[in-house]
Amino acid sequence: MSADWTVLLVGGPAAVGKTSAAKRISTVSGATLLQVDDVWLALQRAIDPTDSPLLHTFASPEVWRRPVTELVALKRELAALVSSSLEFVVANHLEHEDKVVIEGVWITPEFAARTAYAGSSAGERRRAVFVLEDDPSRIRESMLSRGRGSSDWAPEDREAMAAMQSGYARWLRTQALMRKQPIVDARPVGHLAERILAVI
Repeated sequence: MSADWTVLLVGGPAAVGKTSAAKRISTVSGATLLQVDDVWLALQRAIDPTDSPLLHTFASPEVWRRPVTELVALKRELAALVSSSLEFVVANHLEHEDKVVIEGVWITPEFAARTAYAGSSAGERRRAVFVLEDDPSRIRESMLSRGRGSSDWAPEDREAMAAMQSGYARWLRTQALMRKQPIVDARPVGHLAERILAVI
């Protein structure tokens, strides 16, 4: 395990244990933690749907009636948008050598593999890992067990969400491998934080 990083990016589909692992890593490393979902929610609040319909795509229950391939394409497009909004955040932490763990579904392998952010060279000070699970039934079970309102969803909407996350995970795997970004399987769930630290 190497501790000489300043920014650690932890990506992957929903409900794979990223947040819990990132919290543990931030605690043991003395880093602050940024959850990218908070950035996404802030962007939604700040930018009107008429100005950026993409940002608000998943706010409507009707979205889950779309074909899974279309949902995955929307997820990929939105992830690219939200990732790009993190560029100056990463640059700020690199410039000030202020340790941070940034985790969320919206981190793309392309963003994680950049050599510089807003003019700040990343080098080995920026590390990244993708936590992956592409079995839709396991994703659905994890979503239900963690709560966050998914138990109130219509069963067909939960199925569509799990199928989208599964397709998104397969895309993340392909992209991460292409860009030589580390991958950690979500299962077994035990010691995920330690397994992440072992590959960075």
